[in-house]
Amino acid sequence: MNHARSLLFKIVTRITFVMGLALAIVFIPNLAIFDEKPLPEITQLLDNPIDPDIEGNAYYYLYGMAAASNKDPYEVGKAVIQTLQSKHAKGEFANLTEHENNTLYGGSDKWDEAWQAHPQAAKCNSRLRSDCFAKLLAVLKETSSTEPRLLTQMKRYEQIIRLPHFIEDMTLLDFTSPLPNFFLVMKLGELSQAKAYAESGLDGLIVTSQQDMNFWRMTLADSQTLIGKMVAIASLRRNLTGLSYAIKNAPSLTAEQIHQLQTILTPLKQEEISMENKLVGELRFSIENWQTAPKKIPDDQSVLLWLMTQPMASANWFYRQTLKPAFAFNKMSPADFFEHAQTPTKPLEFSRFNPYNLGGKIYQSKKWEYANYIGRAHDLAGIYSLVALQLELKTIPKQDWPAAIKSSHHKSPYTKKHFEYDTATNSLGFSCFSATDTCQIQL
Repeated sequence: MNHARSLLFKIVTRITFVMGLALAIVFIPNLAIFDEKPLPEITQLLDNPIDPDIEGNAYYYLYGMAAASNKDPYEVGKAVIQTLQSKHAKGEFANLTEHENNTLYGGSDKWDEAWQAHPQAAKCNSRLRSDCFAKLLAVLKETSSTEPRLLTQMKRYEQIIRLPHFIEDMTLLDFTSPLPNFFLVMKLGELSQAKAYAESGLDGLIVTSQQDMNFWRMTLADSQTLIGKMVAIASLRRNLTGLSYAIKNAPSLTAEQIHQLQTILTPLKQEEISMENKLVGELRFSIENWQTAPKKIPDDQSVLLWLMTQPMASANWFYRQTLKPAFAFNKMSPADFFEHAQTPTKPLEFSRFNPYNLGGKIYQSKKWEYANYIGRAHDLAGIYSLVALQLELKTIPKQDWPAAIKSSHHKSPYTKKHFEYDTATNSLGFSCFSATDTCQIQL
């Protein structure tokens, strides 16, 4: 009996030792003291952070857009950001409870549902369709322009699009944090544009489009996030769709209208096309989240993999695997980008038998592809050229269009060849970066 007990003890002891050794091999390398230092490239990229606390920053206004009509959206937006950041600093996720949301915004967040009477038009994506403005005009009459809440929001919108900056303050926020209220400002912009055209024709549309487009072109360059850039691109494409529709349907154009449209259709600058500061923002946000995220295991993550994740090593991996190729694509000419970025970049290889930062590597094994987002900026530059060429064609006889298109300096951003003119459909266009997108207008 004693011998059996002694043997069992030895077996249990050895099993415990082996399991302990295995756990040590897995978890000791993932202690904080063994985390990597940031890559020199990362340190250099993050050397000059942007200060969002600047006068006239629309970012805070957008966070306060949904506030009660008797509240100042700027003050509400600042309070929301401060609340989110304070929660993060206390080790909590930077989001709002229902009570916090109601306290900050002054009650229900559903005040704006009453005036949104064109849901079908809202679903029309100008990146995928060229008739969104026409659809919006068709349902505009369903929206009551005397709705008190709508009048309040229109005043806020008109104030916001005159502001000189849009710089996101992402410090101490995380992936659970609410986004700025892009939806409302985009909805008000499209409603304002359609209403101006319905009431005052092309002249009214020119005025409203110029104000809205000035704001979003500023945002193209100022914004520090990918979502900010994509919203700006979507808003500008929506504006260009409206202008193209109005040019097409105008019996003729006055010299003053042509001059004003030419001013609006000034080609995008390189800093407006570039994604560099957005990629830096993605990197900064990623690193801060890895390093300062609340010490809680998210519901959708494995406990084992979470314990096998090194914050800085994960950030370095994210940079090498996802952002570094994107930075390279961003520096290419549109033609080189179109040629090289169509093929997905090859993921970094890693061994699942190496426990060091295995969680971080697995979480990022399905990496983001940034090429399509970069392509949308080049597509937008091409749409500007398309509408500018449409404006030129409006002043010459239709039989001269084919020759004018071939000789025009307005070209496809990717091939530098003349735009494709389809006489059967009376359309002008070029191939977007993504085959699912539409870069086409109706003449």
